[in-house]
Amino acid sequence: MIKLTGYRPDHFALYELLPKYEYSVLSEATGWGLFDPRMLWTLDRLQERFGTAIMNDWHWGGHNQFRGWRPFDCPVGAELSTHKFGRAGDIIFKRCPAEEVRAHILANPNDEAYQYITCIEMNVGWFHFDTRNYNTTQGVFKIYP
Repeated sequence: MIKLTGYRPDHFALYELLPKYEYSVLSEATGWGLFDPRMLWTLDRLQERFGTAIMNDWHWGGHNQFRGWRPFDCPVGAELSTHKFGRAGDIIFKRCPAEEVRAHILANPNDEAYQYITCIEMNVGWFHFDTRNYNTTQGVFKIYP
């Protein structure tokens, strides 16, 4: 069993996962505490498998700041989005299209790297995954926009 308590990702900084304002006002411990450690662990496995991954890019002058954790008053996404509970990520891989990532994960459901993925979003240009409380005995839950 993998020990995930207090997990900090090897490949992502906190500013890549939090919106700009929250990153500026929260302590590091509080910021990391907003995330489900299964989601953070899976982020590392995904980057190791599919190469460089980008979530929030506001730190480098980009426009994306809600691809990781989202505050409850966030205008992006659903009212009870799993992002608001620290269980979801929207990723762009530099060298691998989202559709290819989705296909690989669905074709390899028993791969240890994907053990905590319970939901993926289909038919979008980014790779959304989350670790919601969902019984995957019938397969990964798929969201269709």
